[in-house]
Amino acid sequence: METGNTILSLAIIIVLVILLATVFVIHGYIGAKYDIRNKLTGKSRKESTTFLDEGEDEKKCEICYGKIENDPVAMCSCGRIFHDACAKPTGSCPYCGERYEDMEVREPERKRCPVCGRFLKGNICSCGAVLPKKDNTFICKCGGVVDADKPVCRKCGAVYETAFMKVLKEQK
Repeated sequence: METGNTILSLAIIIVLVILLATVFVIHGYIGAKYDIRNKLTGKSRKESTTFLDEGEDEKKCEICYGKIENDPVAMCSCGRIFHDACAKPTGSCPYCGERYEDMEVREPERKRCPVCGRFLKGNICSCGAVLPKKDNTFICKCGGVVDADKPVCRKCGAVYETAFMKVLKEQK
C-alpha cells in the first residue's frame, strides 16, 4: 500500500510542476505580448524610435568637402563618396587609387520620411514629423540643436511633442 501512496504522491507532484511551468510560460507570453504590467501601473510602453540615418545628400564630398545635396555622385569601392564633378578631373580616388572609370556614378540616395514618404531635407518633414539622428538630437527650424529627450529648442523656444510609432520596413 505504501508504494501505491508514494507513486500517487509523486504523480501529483509531477502534475503540479507541469501545471506551474505551463502557467509561467503562458504568463510570460501574455505579459510580453500585452505588456500587462505597464497597463496596470498606468505607464505607457515606448515603441522603438526611428532614427534618421544621414543620407548621401547630407554627406560631404571627400575631395572638396562640400555637401553632396542633389549632385551626381561617384562612389569608390573603398566606400568614399565624391561629387562626380570633383572625381572626374582627378581620374582616380585620392585615397585608394581606383580609376574613375571603375567607380559607380549615380544620383545620391536621399532619405525619406517614414510617416509620409516625402524626401527629407534636414530632420523636419513638411508633414511635421521630426526625426532625431542616432545621437538623439535634431536641428530645429531656427538652426538650434535640440535634444530629443528634452524637446525644447534653447535658441527659439519651440516645443516639440514626443510621439512613438511603429514604422514598417519595406521588404526587399
